[in-house]
Amino acid sequence: NIEQQVLESNPILESFGNARTIRNDNSSRFGKFIEIRFTSRGKLIGASVDSYLLEKVRLINQSDGERNYHIFYELLAGANASERKALMLGTKGP
Repeated sequence: NIEQQVLESNPILESFGNARTIRNDNSSRFGKFIEIRFTSRGKLIGASVDSYLLEKVRLINQSDGERNYHIFYELLAGANASERKALMLGTKGP
């Protein structure tokens, strides 16, 4: 049902906006606005989520001891060798 789908989407959204910082392993680097729609009887009929990335610089540069957004590591963990090679993720940079 739609209520369960809304609840289950949150961990996925968090992966796109949370990152490891020096002070916190799961620090939110984004804001989100959630609009939830109900019938006149109070039944959930829909929802939308708008996310606002607050720290775009993290995409290209992280401070020592910090990591990029969790989603990059999750996608990498799930990629097979040919996918990593196609994305040029098989070797370390200079």
